[in-house]
Amino acid sequence: MKILAKSVLLSSLLIVSANAGKNVVPATSEPVAVPTPYVPLGLYLGAGLNYSHGKCQCAGLTLSDGRPCSNVHKNDVYGFNLKAGYMFNNYLGVEAKYIYAPWKGFDIKHYGLYLRPNYPLTDKLDIYALLGYGKTECQISSKNYKHFGWGVGAEYLFGKKIENKKKGFGVYVEYLRPLKKSGNKKTTIDMVNAGVSYSF
Repeated sequence: MKILAKSVLLSSLLIVSANAGKNVVPATSEPVAVPTPYVPLGLYLGAGLNYSHGKCQCAGLTLSDGRPCSNVHKNDVYGFNLKAGYMFNNYLGVEAKYIYAPWKGFDIKHYGLYLRPNYPLTDKLDIYALLGYGKTECQISSKNYKHFGWGVGAEYLFGKKIENKKKGFGVYVEYLRPLKKSGNKKTTIDMVNAGVSYSF
């Protein structure tokens, strides 16, 4: 009889211990904060080299080597280009440019503000146009010209796009005609810019 009582008591204890944790309500944990995904600002900067072919009126002026300039002076010069812009979306942006070409020959400077229509060929490669207005200085003629300018370019992105905006480094190459003097075809400048960009 004692053995039976001990067996019942032991069985009861085992059942109670097995069910002891079932009615315990687990403590609620703090909600996990989900990080907000980073969205690029649309801002970008770029810098690189410049090649310019200048054709500037210079009648009556003296060249840097002492030779008189008869009418139009042509020369190929080299320098650098800087740009800063903002992309509103995949298809439209604005861009400010500064170009200075002081090497070999006469100096050429250009300041301009351009509208940038953009078309993404792939997630990495964009082509774009530049349409704007700026001031171009041709040192040999000692004149400043203000006029409409245009250009075309392509940019390859090493980073990625987030919500249709670029993030990271890229490379670009572009052709720019910053000056086509109205009524004076003897003053024209053609430029090729190439460099590295970074989109924030």
